[in-house]
Amino acid sequence: MLAIVFLSSVAVALGVLRRLRFDGRTSGVVVAGLALYADYLTYTSVSQRNYDGVSHVFYVRAIAQHLHLPAMSACLACGHPPLYYVLAAAWSRTALAGGWMPFELGLQWFSLLLFVGFVVVALLAIRSVGASPTARWLAAALVVFWPSSVLNSVRVHNDALASPLILAAVYFTARWDDQAQPRHFWLALVAAALAILTKATGYAAAATLILFALVRLRTTKFARRELARTASAFVLLAAAAVLAVFSRLEQSPHPLCQEVLGHACDGRYLPPVPDTPSRFVLFDLPDFIRRMDAVPDYHKPDYFWNRFATSSLFGIRPLGDEFQAARTRALAIAIKLLLLAMVSICLCGAIFLRGVPWRRYRVYAAAAVTMLAFLVAFRVRVPNEFHEDFRHVFALLVPFCLAYALVVDRARRGFRALYWAGVGIALLMIASSVAFFVRAP
Repeated sequence: MLAIVFLSSVAVALGVLRRLRFDGRTSGVVVAGLALYADYLTYTSVSQRNYDGVSHVFYVRAIAQHLHLPAMSACLACGHPPLYYVLAAAWSRTALAGGWMPFELGLQWFSLLLFVGFVVVALLAIRSVGASPTARWLAAALVVFWPSSVLNSVRVHNDALASPLILAAVYFTARWDDQAQPRHFWLALVAAALAILTKATGYAAAATLILFALVRLRTTKFARRELARTASAFVLLAAAAVLAVFSRLEQSPHPLCQEVLGHACDGRYLPPVPDTPSRFVLFDLPDFIRRMDAVPDYHKPDYFWNRFATSSLFGIRPLGDEFQAARTRALAIAIKLLLLAMVSICLCGAIFLRGVPWRRYRVYAAAAVTMLAFLVAFRVRVPNEFHEDFRHVFALLVPFCLAYALVVDRARRGFRALYWAGVGIALLMIASSVAFFVRAP
């Protein structure tokens, strides 16, 4: 059955990549990534490295069996909008009909196919900015083999659908901003609306689209067509938001926060730790390097960026006994040091490189800022150890990897040392991630 999961995912990926005319090297990177994800699946159940996985399975199974949504109070995930769960239930009643594959494995297969969609949209975004073949390959390999990509590839969670939809909304917004083709606007609008119907993180993609609709409206001096598009965006996104909220309403009233964010509003971790401005500015470097998880240590300050950076690699919770060996712990430290080196190279590029066509990248930059702002607001509104988790803004991985590859590629023209250092660090990050997740014999 694992062979079916892997081979079918490879067939779908290769078929889509060939249709979109990607080269053989890029296809090879994706197939290698799928092999790593499949290997990870062999020792990862629904509940492993996925603290609320059982709750998401319950939500899907309830719809598949009873053909209606469960009560919001029935499970931890039941406060989320229903789109992912409805699609997963339809998948289980069709592709998994007859019980020929275990239900939970079938849902992991569904997540893997959705992650193929995320990778394809990421490749489209990387190709669309006109980077060199080397930069495209480097960015693609970083996205595919990034540690949290492996973690999220087979995770049964509504993030599996929300992430590709958010990335698709940002990608089509960027295409519309660059080429002004109406079809890109409508595709971005549909993706953003579907993202809202999947998870509240979709509001960040909607805000990005609205922002650039307003920018275009101003630059075209309120042309009638642009005014109509902007109005349509407001109406459709508002309708999606209302539908997402009202689909979870029950007879007993809930606070507005719960109606929008579900059980995320139920409370915070204990003991309560007051949020001060320093928690969103400071960064504890030794603690970041030493710890593989981001579980709160109540004897130390709870810095936002520490948890965000750690979760961008290894999630929030401990990964389990499979990753406690000396080899994997050493690799985890190496991966964290490589991440810091990559951020430093991006900063060097921003300082020293000149003549960058910023307008081509402004949608991705604005989307990154918007997603981070929403994440900070989420943490401030509902402080919780899971509310600065990178998975809420997982689509942010693509602009980061793309920015890194572009900086490295531009350094080749006058900063050869920076170029070779950047390529070497990226290759080491890819190799370390593969070595970290490949199961030892």
